[in-house]
Order: sequence, then structure tokens, then C-alpha cells
Amino acid sequence: MQAELQTALFQAFDTLNLQRVKTFSVPPVTLCGLGALGACGQEAQARGVSHLFVMVDSFLHQAGMTAPLARSLAMKGVAMTVWPCPPGEPCITDVCAAVAQLREAACDGVVAFGGGSVLDAAKAVALLVTNPDQTLSAMTERSTFRPRLPLIAAPTPAGTGSETTTVTVIIDAVSGRQQVLAHASLMPDVAILDAAVTEGVPPNVTAMTGIDALTHAIEAYSALNATPFTDSLAIGAIAMIGKSLPKAVGYGPGRAARGSRLRASCRAG
Repeated sequence: MQAELQTALFQAFDTLNLQRVKTFSVPPVTLCGLGALGACGQEAQARGVSHLFVMVDSFLHQAGMTAPLARSLAMKGVAMTVWPCPPGEPCITDVCAAVAQLREAACDGVVAFGGGSVLDAAKAVALLVTNPDQTLSAMTERSTFRPRLPLIAAPTPAGTGSETTTVTVIIDAVSGRQQVLAHASLMPDVAILDAAVTEGVPPNVTAMTGIDALTHAIEAYSALNATPFTDSLAIGAIAMIGKSLPKAVGYGPGRAARGSRLRASCRAG
């Protein structure tokens, strides 16, 4: 009887301890440095991708900023279909249209090249295209999905840190409400942090996204589910943003500051 009571007490303590356990996970691959975007073709090829669906910010597409990406894919024999994303936060209608185009082009991988809205849309597309029986509104963090398409994320204005999160935010076009989906399947396979692609970002956008990244870092540090690992990342991100943001605001040179901003945003995410 005493042994059974002792076992029950230990089990109760174990259960309480498990409730305090916190999980920390990161994407399998993060590439950072000037010219890192040039590795996109290699990363796609390594994941068996032969035709990438390139979801890109419409401004970047018009400005010809996808040229380094196109060269990288061509060197590895990876075809590409470009999908310029509409400005603003992604809505369900846009996501469904992108899914239809991806299927028509028979792409077998997705790359997101742009800001947080583009990355959020790409996450949803990569997951929905392999789960046609699912809808965003019905998805939860406990849903069971078929494996999504390989997903590479290359952020340009550094702010949301979406390249290293398991969350996507999509707008319901009818109600105008945000639909937030958190699921492990939404974590990109690769995050590419290349300061060179941020040089054309206007000063006001650089400033706003910098404050956005700072906010995320503060939220991460003060979160109830924070861990010693996330605390160190958040504190580091806050310090990096404080030093690099004033230097990064503006066009032209300042790649070191912009690179620091990208890494800080990634940490905050």
C-alpha cells in the first residue's frame, strides 16, 4: 500500500513537472550573409524540387529584384513560375488563386521572397496545395496534414520574423477578420537572410519594420511560454536592433547594419 502511494505521488509530481516543460525549435537550415540568396537553387535541388513557385512582393518583382534568385535556380536546372503577390495582408481569395496557379504550373516547391505578408501567404499555399480537403478556417494546431511542399523563405524588409515561426495570418475577405493558424507544418525548411536584397527598401519601411521586429523581441522575452533559449535570442535581438536600426534607415550602403537587422528579426521571430 505504501509503495502504491509513493508511486502515485511521484506520478503526480512528474505530471506537474511536465506542465512546466517548454519546447524550443528552430528551422533546419538558416543561411545568412551577403549573396545568400544565390544558394536558393542548391537548397531547392537538395530537397528534390524541380519547379519552384516563386511568391514575390509585387514591388520587388517590378523592380527586377528576383534576378539573383532566377540565376541561382537556373544554375541548378530548377524551373520557376513567378506569382507576384498583391500588396497588403494576404486574404483567403489570394491564397486560393495562388494554389490554383501552382497546381496548373505543376510546381513541387515554394519560395517566399518579400515581407511578412508574402511569407504568410506562401506558408498557407505550401500547406493547402497538398491538403485539398482542408480549409484555413477549419485548421487548428492539432490538425493532421499531409506533408506540405518544400518551403524556402527569403525575407526582404526585416520585421515579422515569419521565416522562423510556425504561424501564418490570413485575412477573411468576407468578414475582414484575421485568421491565425499555428502549426508545426508552417515552419519553413530554409530561411535565407541576405542583406543585399534589403538595400532598396525605403527608409520609412525600414523604420516601421524595425520597430515591428523590436516589438516581437519584447513580446518574446515577456511571453508566458518563454524559455532560457528564447530569452537569450530575444535579448540579443533587442540589443542588435538598438544598434543597427538607426544606421539601416535609408538607401544605399550600410549592409552590415541591414544584415544585423535581418538576423535580429529572425531571432525575434
